[in-house]
Amino acid sequence: MSKQPTEIELSITQLSDQGLGGGEHNERPVWVRNALPGEVVKARILKRRGGQRFADGQPINQLSADRVPSPCPYFPRCGGCATHHMSPNAQLAHKQQQLAEQLKLQQIEPLSWRAPVALLRLGYRRKARLGVRVVGDQVLVGFRESFSNRVARLDACLTLTPELSRLISPLKQAVGALSDPRTIPQIELAQGDDRCAVIVRHLQPLTAADMQVWRHFERCWAVQVLSQSKGYDTLRGISETDPDMQLLYYQIPEYGVTLGFYPHHFTQVNAPMNRELVRTVMSYLGTVRELPVLDMFCGIGNFTLPLARAEAQAVGIEVSDEAVARAKANAQGNALADKSQFYTADLYRDAGAGLAIHAPLEALPKAMILDPPRSGAGPNLESWVSIQSLQKVVYVSCNPTTFAEDAKVLAAAGYALQQVGVYDMFPGTAHVETVGYFSR
Repeated sequence: MSKQPTEIELSITQLSDQGLGGGEHNERPVWVRNALPGEVVKARILKRRGGQRFADGQPINQLSADRVPSPCPYFPRCGGCATHHMSPNAQLAHKQQQLAEQLKLQQIEPLSWRAPVALLRLGYRRKARLGVRVVGDQVLVGFRESFSNRVARLDACLTLTPELSRLISPLKQAVGALSDPRTIPQIELAQGDDRCAVIVRHLQPLTAADMQVWRHFERCWAVQVLSQSKGYDTLRGISETDPDMQLLYYQIPEYGVTLGFYPHHFTQVNAPMNRELVRTVMSYLGTVRELPVLDMFCGIGNFTLPLARAEAQAVGIEVSDEAVARAKANAQGNALADKSQFYTADLYRDAGAGLAIHAPLEALPKAMILDPPRSGAGPNLESWVSIQSLQKVVYVSCNPTTFAEDAKVLAAAGYALQQVGVYDMFPGTAHVETVGYFSR
C-alpha cells in the first residue's frame, strides 16, 4: 500500500460540527482547518487518527461566499478558535443547522424556531485555561495548536476580554523569570465584573524567589495570583498580606442579583450572553410568583436567584458541595435566603434524586430548568419529567447532540418542543448554546 502523501488536493464538500472542512481522498475522510464547502484546497496532512486524516489547507480556486478574512493573526494555527474564516451569519447558520440535524435524527420537530442570538464577536471570553511551554529560551503561553499538544505562539488573544488578553505577554515574562519555568504546565485566567485572577499550576514547590516574581506580577497588574500544586483544593493566594482566595463576582442587573464565585468555579464564559440566557429562560417561565420551580444543575445560582427575586419557590440542585455552599452564600448576600433553597445531589447516579427531589418544595414543582454539562441530563431525566405536576421545562444546553437525545425523552413523556434557538455563546468556535422550551 502506498504511503499517504504529505500534500493532497481536496474538494471540500461539508463542514463538521468542529468547524473543519471535510472531503475524501483515497476513500478516506480528510478534515481540514481553514476550509469551507465548495472550495478546492491544497491540504497538508498534520495528524492521522484511525482511518481519518487531519490537515491544514489553503484554497486554490474560487473562494466560498461565506469566507471572510480572519480578524486574528494567529488563526488557524491556534486551536482556541475554529471558524474565524467564516462570516458571522454563516457561523450562526451552521450552528443552527447542526442543531436541526440532531433534532431530526431523534425525530423531534420544534413547533417554532427562535432567531439565532449573537452579541459580541470578539473580546467576550472571561475564563480560559492556557498551556505553558518552554521552547529554547522562549516561553509560550496560549491555547494549544490545532491537531497538536504544542502551545500556540501568542502575544494577545482577540477572543479573551481585553483585561485578560493584556496579561499574556507579561505572563510569559513572569514564567521566564522563575527558577525553573518548565515546572509550570498551565495557567488559568478568570475575570469578574471588577477584577481578574490568575491560577498558576506548578509541578514543583515554588521557591522564595519564585513567590517574589508572582507577587510582583500581582502588584503590577492588579490581579490576584493563586498557586495550585495539585487539585483545586490546593489553591493558595501568593500574597504575604492577604493569602486567602478572593471572590470574584458578576451581576445580572435585570434581576438585581450579584453572584460571587471563586476563580475555579464554573461560570458562563460570555457575560452578556449569559444575561440574555437568563432573560430568555425567565420569559419562557412567565409569571413565577409563588410557582414551585426546580433548577437542576444549578451551579452557584445563576438561574435560581433570578427566580427567587421574581418570588418563585426556587430550589436549586447541584452535585458539588462547594457550588451549593457558594449558591447559599449568594442567596444570603442578595437577601434571598428565605426565597431559595439549595441541595446537593448526584443527579447522574442517585436514582432517589428523581421523584423525591421535589421534597423541599411546599408544593409539587410546576416548572423545571435544566442546565447540564455536555453529557446531558442523564439517566434520571425520565423520572423527573414524569412528575405529574410538572408542566414546563426550559432546557439550556451546550451540546446539540445530548440536547436532542434528551428532547426525545421529553417527547416520550408528553412534552412538545414549543420553541428552540441557538445562542452564540462562543463566537469564532464551533461550540453553541441552545435553549429549548417544552410544555405539556
